[in-house]
Amino acid sequence: MSAPNETREIRALLARSTRFFGRLQSFDLECPHCGTVYQIRMSAKHPPQWDPWTARFTCTTRDCERMYLLGILAWPIGASPKVASAPPRDQVPLPRQLAQMRREGGGWWLPDGARIRRPHPDTTNLTTEEERPDDQDDD
Repeated sequence: MSAPNETREIRALLARSTRFFGRLQSFDLECPHCGTVYQIRMSAKHPPQWDPWTARFTCTTRDCERMYLLGILAWPIGASPKVASAPPRDQVPLPRQLAQMRREGGGWWLPDGARIRRPHPDTTNLTTEEERPDDQDDD
């Protein structure tokens, strides 16, 4: 099947489709124009690039400043163990994209050998006042 015919068939399918409810809340996105990678996380104060009310995303890179309307597209799949058994290629970050995401996260990245191997970790990121070291001040 040639690409123009395939495109026409997809457009015909979309024209017959019905809308459904979907809301983006937290997502990673690469600007389609400049390639800057953003990590959008929902919180009380949303990031300046994302307007959840209008689903409008604005690239804040000085030379780009493009605006996009974001939504969700759902493709039906057949019931088979081999269908959709891996993430789509456009949802797996390339090395450059992953480096940008890590830089934006601003955290420490531990080696794989340091990961917890128990099904339920003994400790969490919550610490009671009694367990907090004396030299740790409140921010």
